[in-house]
Amino acid sequence: MLVDFLPVIFVGFGLGLMHALDADHIMAVSTLSNTKPGLKRTLFYSANWAAGHGLVLLVSGFLLFAFGLMIPESLQQFAEAGVGVLLIGLGLSCFWQFRKEKLKLQPHSHGEMVHTHWHEDGHEGRHEESGAHSSTQDIPQNQPLKKDDLHKPVFVGLLHGLAGSAPALALIPAVGQGQVSLALAYLALFSIGVMLSMVIFGLGFANVQGFLQRRNPWVFEASRRLLATSSIVFGGYWLSQAI
Repeated sequence: MLVDFLPVIFVGFGLGLMHALDADHIMAVSTLSNTKPGLKRTLFYSANWAAGHGLVLLVSGFLLFAFGLMIPESLQQFAEAGVGVLLIGLGLSCFWQFRKEKLKLQPHSHGEMVHTHWHEDGHEGRHEESGAHSSTQDIPQNQPLKKDDLHKPVFVGLLHGLAGSAPALALIPAVGQGQVSLALAYLALFSIGVMLSMVIFGLGFANVQGFLQRRNPWVFEASRRLLATSSIVFGGYWLSQAI
């Protein structure tokens, strides 16, 4: 009966809570959120990362128990190396974003004509014609979510799920007892645990970033650069261990 397997199945939920906090998972989601800070964006990244991660596990579990198909070990190793490359790329993308944030959109007026230019921070870029004046406006960090904002965390989650599928699937033979429905129930609760844990982490991370941004912008910016550097260093280490 299903009730007899509930304790074992719910073990998957607890393992999912812990699995989400693996170092490479935390680093990836933190660096994604670090690119464009904000509570809504961070929670969005966390949930969609977990969705991508869970999708891979559910598909892998179904293929394993329904058809006896397993993800090739070579593909898992490739995904492990891909995680390292990804972390390096995310760290570099942060520094690219920092560069963009130094730009300012500066409107200029010439009589009745108004036009705008992008200027680096500190560039004067003023035109004084016929009493016209100019002003600057910083580019906001909390920009609207775009399609790429959905694709990135889902892709990162898919890659992490592919790289770490073997440990997550290891207990399924004991849990599933040859029943596909029980195996998928285990994986579903595992994935729900992963999502809940990552969303809670994202909530805490976003609040810490928001606190630093309000209280000490200099420390906030320094922490963003430190996180980006850590992602590159950790990604390089991860890649060296995977190849």
